[in-house]
Amino acid sequence: MDTEIPKTAVDYIHSLGRFSGAPGLHRIRALCAALGNPQDGLKFVHLAGTNGKGSTACMLDSVLRAAGYHVGLYTSPYLVQFHERIRVDGIMIPDADLTRLSARVAQACKGLVVPEGEHIGEFEFTTALAFLYFAEQRCDIVVLETGLGGRYDATNIIRAPEVCVITPISRDHMAVLGDTVAEIAAEKAAIIKSDCAVVCAEGQPDEALPAIRRACDAVGAVWYDGMQDMQALRCDITGSAFVHGGQGYTIAMPGRHQLQNAQTALRTFAALRERGWNISPEAEIRGLARARMLGRLERMGDQPLVLLDGAHNAAGVAALTRTVDEMLKMRRLLVVMGMVKDKEYAECIYEMARRADVFFACAPEADTRALPAQTAAAIAEQHCGEVYDCHTVACALGLALEKAAPRDCVLVCGSLYLIGEAEKILRTRQKAAE
Repeated sequence: MDTEIPKTAVDYIHSLGRFSGAPGLHRIRALCAALGNPQDGLKFVHLAGTNGKGSTACMLDSVLRAAGYHVGLYTSPYLVQFHERIRVDGIMIPDADLTRLSARVAQACKGLVVPEGEHIGEFEFTTALAFLYFAEQRCDIVVLETGLGGRYDATNIIRAPEVCVITPISRDHMAVLGDTVAEIAAEKAAIIKSDCAVVCAEGQPDEALPAIRRACDAVGAVWYDGMQDMQALRCDITGSAFVHGGQGYTIAMPGRHQLQNAQTALRTFAALRERGWNISPEAEIRGLARARMLGRLERMGDQPLVLLDGAHNAAGVAALTRTVDEMLKMRRLLVVMGMVKDKEYAECIYEMARRADVFFACAPEADTRALPAQTAAAIAEQHCGEVYDCHTVACALGLALEKAAPRDCVLVCGSLYLIGEAEKILRTRQKAAE
């Protein structure tokens, strides 16, 4: 890193910016080549999709660890601290390693020749750093989540993974990926490579499936259907129990959409077994039961019930509202919501506001794309009788908790950045109360 600027490694990485030039893999390829291509010595499960990537990746990681493997996990974005994005065996990368490897990657960046006006961006830098760390740690396998899209995503420089997983696709990041579900699906399915198995989640839109199939056929990858049967035995705010392939399982993450993610994970393990990986039914049972994901209907309090959910696009909010309708209909609902401007915010706010007894509009402070709280409040006022323009997350959450009765539910949603801010606020309050 540039030692003339006194920044932490995280500050330095953030200073690189989200966008680094024309779409392409030329920059990350050059950077990883300068670092000795650490990714080439690793094995991967590679995930792309619009919704469910994080939860599915979490389940895959948990079960692979239960099976005795040394597992790397790469996800984005983070909620509370940057280090969450890079984990080995469930443990975040230590600050000392992040700082040391950041200096090494920054040094490699200095010798690169890239087109005029382009540079190594934050996601490219972090991806290269993660590959280095996973290689150093000698991971048996890495669960690798794409950041945005697939075709030109920095993670897509890996060689053929063991399995490519395509989670449900919907309209998101249209300015970058395309205007239609079919176009977006084609971009995300571009992670599929020859000599790998392809697991496609159930519930894909009709427009997405042909594009994913074409990508699979074009490179001769193996489409893995696996078992389709799943019977839900219980599904409530504490999680779910279900039967799949004659075996019983439990998951702690609530919501029927998590049953779909669990089914995708189980089909991935079946595909891995066909490729020689030793993953027993007992490891699947233990791993799924242990899997936890921050910000996915995460329970942060009981009286009132406080839930944090990272739903931030139309498909994610649709999944969240199904859970609200099914599991929270007997509770008074207080919604704390903030979004970013490049999402389908009007539709998302409408769906949440019409279910809310009280709506608290705010803006995620950590995102420059934040939708003004005043705009969110104006939309909510058309569908909810009690709306507050709170500006900040701290103000909105504080007022919601003040107005909530013990049997009510305070639901925070709309942006992963907002969830991260709420998580910090709530943990600080909990520590102060202890």
